[in-house]
Amino acid sequence: MGSSYAISCKNCDYTKSFKTGIGMMYSPHSLIDFEADAPLLPSLIRSKKSVDFIKALLADKGAVIADSYGHEIYRCPKCGEFYGRFFIHLDYDGGSFEVEYKCHKCKAALNPIEYDTTEADGWEGKRISLEKYPCPKCGKHSLYEGGEAYVLWD
Repeated sequence: MGSSYAISCKNCDYTKSFKTGIGMMYSPHSLIDFEADAPLLPSLIRSKKSVDFIKALLADKGAVIADSYGHEIYRCPKCGEFYGRFFIHLDYDGGSFEVEYKCHKCKAALNPIEYDTTEADGWEGKRISLEKYPCPKCGKHSLYEGGEAYVLWD
């Protein structure tokens, strides 16, 4: 199960929607089944170079996928734009690997956004820490979460 978020600005018309988390079909096995009719990982990570590197780590280094993988929200530290990207972390003997994403506008390396942990009725959730970030369009600190919903997407 995943969540959907909308980030909007109170000062201008900036708004962007994101899905985070994973769908039910996103098991570690399905992620790395490159022989499937429609391999999953290449559809989630657009960089052929990154996918090929992951394949090599799995085959040559015995890499394993860490438990925390899924769709996440990233932000450019230079221009402030938000992006939805697939996060995956692999551990192998001698190191680890995470896909690095670049901003389409200014080519800077994207960073995952920060969340605050929330609790309601015994359920732990996360809230985007938007007060830390200025709007990518107008530059004001007036971003807000336009509603969070839980999503079943497969």
